[in-house]
Amino acid sequence: MRAAKNIIIVLLAAGLLVGLWTVFNMHKQIESLRSALQEIPAPVETAQTPDYVTIYLVKSEPTEFLLVPVQRKTGGPVSPAAALQALINGPLVHEDLQPSVPHTAVLRSLTVENGLASADFSAELVRDFNGGALLESYLVSAIVNTLTEFPEIQRVQILVEGAAVESIGGHVLVNKPLSRTP
Repeated sequence: MRAAKNIIIVLLAAGLLVGLWTVFNMHKQIESLRSALQEIPAPVETAQTPDYVTIYLVKSEPTEFLLVPVQRKTGGPVSPAAALQALINGPLVHEDLQPSVPHTAVLRSLTVENGLASADFSAELVRDFNGGALLESYLVSAIVNTLTEFPEIQRVQILVEGAAVESIGGHVLVNKPLSRTP
């Protein structure tokens, strides 16, 4: 009986040490990420740089997700459609980012009229989205923010297969035109 108590005490002590070591290492990682975030320059509040567009991708932190602006070279004329295609293409291999839009989605068409951009996506936008409420809000914000980087666009209507849908993943309403939120 005494041997069993000693074994339990040793196991509890070992568990406590492993727990403390894990917390210490997580604290070091968080501090490292904080210092790295401080080194990231703030986005420039100007219009699109020639040949570059601003898209919005997801950065995964230990305790949260963030939607971050990223500059992309278009490889062609700068346009809202080129920006959406860059958004669909997602992060580059060397970037520590996640896509905000399913890469299988296809931009079927994009029209801009009187400040309203109507972006028509294939059904894969809905079918291949597998996030919760936060990632769905980031998907919607990524599309809206990417398009409203262009001064001629103030509102965005998201369509799927030519029709307005209520939501992409069941959490965020997209059945009406959306504006950029600060």
